[in-house]
Amino acid sequence: MNKFIYLIGIIMLIVVLPRTASAQPALMPKPAKVIMLTGKTQLNAELGVHISKQHQALLTPLVLNSTFAQQFTKLDWRDVKNAQLQISISQRASALPYLGMDESYKIVIADNSIKLSSRNQYGILRGLASLSQLMFSAEKPRELTNLVITDAPTYPWRGLLFDSVRHFLPIEDVKRTLRGLASAKFNVFHWHLTDDQGWRIALNSYPKLHQQASDGLYYSQAQIKDVVAYAAMLGIRVVPEFDVPGHASSIVMAYPELGSGTTLTELERRWGVFKPLLDPSNPKVYKFVDEIVAELAGLFPDPYLHIGGDEIDDTDWQANSKIQAFMREQKLADSHALHAYFNQRVAKILAKYNKKMIGWDEVLHPSLPKNTLVQSWRGHHSLAAITQAGYDGLLSSGFYIDQPQWSSYHYRNHPQQPVKPRVTANAVIGHVDFTLTRLKGSAVTGDITVFESDDDHAGIHAIVNIVGKGAFITDNVTKTADNYQLLIDTWLGPTQLTFNLSNTASISAYVGNTPYAFTSHGADKVSLIQLNQQLIHEQQRVKSGNVLGGEATIWAELITTDNLDSRIWPRLYAIGERFWSPASVIDERDMYNRLDVMNRYAIEKIGLQHQQQFIQRLKQLPISSKDDLDALVTFSQLIEPAHYYTLHHLAFLRDEYHQLAPLDKLVDVLPVESLTLKQFDYAVDDYQQSCDDQQLLLLHSKLLKWQQLLEREQPLFLAVQQWQASYSAILLALKQHDKLTKQHLVKNNNGTIPQVIASINRLKKARLGCGQ
Repeated sequence: MNKFIYLIGIIMLIVVLPRTASAQPALMPKPAKVIMLTGKTQLNAELGVHISKQHQALLTPLVLNSTFAQQFTKLDWRDVKNAQLQISISQRASALPYLGMDESYKIVIADNSIKLSSRNQYGILRGLASLSQLMFSAEKPRELTNLVITDAPTYPWRGLLFDSVRHFLPIEDVKRTLRGLASAKFNVFHWHLTDDQGWRIALNSYPKLHQQASDGLYYSQAQIKDVVAYAAMLGIRVVPEFDVPGHASSIVMAYPELGSGTTLTELERRWGVFKPLLDPSNPKVYKFVDEIVAELAGLFPDPYLHIGGDEIDDTDWQANSKIQAFMREQKLADSHALHAYFNQRVAKILAKYNKKMIGWDEVLHPSLPKNTLVQSWRGHHSLAAITQAGYDGLLSSGFYIDQPQWSSYHYRNHPQQPVKPRVTANAVIGHVDFTLTRLKGSAVTGDITVFESDDDHAGIHAIVNIVGKGAFITDNVTKTADNYQLLIDTWLGPTQLTFNLSNTASISAYVGNTPYAFTSHGADKVSLIQLNQQLIHEQQRVKSGNVLGGEATIWAELITTDNLDSRIWPRLYAIGERFWSPASVIDERDMYNRLDVMNRYAIEKIGLQHQQQFIQRLKQLPISSKDDLDALVTFSQLIEPAHYYTLHHLAFLRDEYHQLAPLDKLVDVLPVESLTLKQFDYAVDDYQQSCDDQQLLLLHSKLLKWQQLLEREQPLFLAVQQWQASYSAILLALKQHDKLTKQHLVKNNNGTIPQVIASINRLKKARLGCGQ
């Protein structure tokens, strides 16, 4: 392995030690049930494998292609008595993975052998993935602890949306991502292939799409078929997305006769929502959809096809007299009804080719065919509306990994939120209206009511109403001096709001690690009756549809082949666990401990490139030695990219929010989360519980080592212009670690957050709590 990759693996991502020693294996996703047995099983380097003759042709390729098999010098096929690995299934399932396939499996490691059994070949794939992880984390080569694993997924739909449009991503990136998905037990690859900025698939029916609207960067039909077959071998379905009627600039540029008014002479290079839409009144549009779907059906065998359907700017529809006349003729009251009419027509076309429709939130309408699967990017309030209307749903809000976010935030985001005890208010403490100002787009506005509860969860609570995003109830509310502070998980990220109930105040809120301008002002209290009516309404769970699971999304505005992995991994293992493991698996510290193991496993066994991509960017700096690289790696442990869409918004303010802007900054490939600081923060938590002087000494020793490095290597760090501001702020905070330091986000900076300052503040508060 490249020595620099090994270096960052050792230095950058230190194991987060668990609070107590655990015999449980470091598996991710965590299995539904693990029983630890006594003793060990030592596997031979040349492993004997038994598969019944009936299933040898089916299962042998799956075993040979597995990461598990790669950890042996040779596999020998033997009779059951002489085989250390015995694999069995009850029946053969369809050759192509499908929704609802049985992926359960059982592993028994005992008596110096392994028995892997399942209902079908897809369970075997998931079991082999677990065995490979067990092999990797074994204390001695090929020596496994005896145990029994009984496992099955919580949700049948566990996907990743992969955007190959905004920036084209080669087939090798696609296949590497698929291998990573299989290692995390995902089973859907949602391939976003068309959008405003390009058309990425060669079709015979409308060749100008890829000839004129792709910059020559598209996938051939042979490549598409190869990817579908490759994914199937990994137990992964490939679901294409063909975006209509919006996000259609590339279609309108190639075939302007299909559009509603706005015409284009060149590809759209900017990011955002644009005017070109297909014309729902034009019969040629439905012929176009029919012929496109016919070709896609021949390339993608999965019964689902995603039609997008999101972010409709209806300006052209409103201005087009022909479309307005069509709406009057069809008795369509508004653009939403016109959009629903279009979706109905498209659904019938899909049905003609035995395809079921998937669309984003905006397709939801009373006239929508009931077998439509609706995917929520807007949030849990939207997902609730989807299921209450009787539709099956998928959740993507909270899993947008093109945004830097902590893994713990994604981990708390259940597709179906666990039912919590009902909260009833017995006294209203106060009420404020608030405004959170973003760097781009409209402000986030709403109101907060703080109240007391005397039920099973007595104490201070708050309900936060955010315009357009629903309500959030939390008991994570504290009072400090004259202010209240609360923390809620929103579509923005973990959102911390600090406010005064009586005075107008301007205080920075935090979205994850990033401060945002925030103002609040006192308002008239709501009545206790009104408050409890809202609490009852928000806590009711009435639905007739199901939540099938969720999908993480890797939108590619700020993604290229050079930083793709750095934004996906290792976070996706945490999301994979949320989709697979029982909802009762919620220990974040244990998750981080296992995530560190998976991070190294992903690099060393799966071949994922997230650390390599960061090292390659560091090596482009004017460094002269390995010691310089070591120092930069250590410094990178103290910083993080700004959370939410801050990097996107800063790029917009620099006029670099477009397809041609270079993504050559350090922050573009900086690891999303510092696991080193996560370890430090957990150590601070331990100290806060014990107030042990020796623990405090070790924490201060760590701060001193960081300070000494920054002082010793000052010329090196100051030469890295993109990190200068963070360097100065961190060095000052380390020198004054007994003082609380406020973080500031400066407009037009490089989006780097000196996150260690928050860790220093955390230690200072713990010391105060311990009286030190």
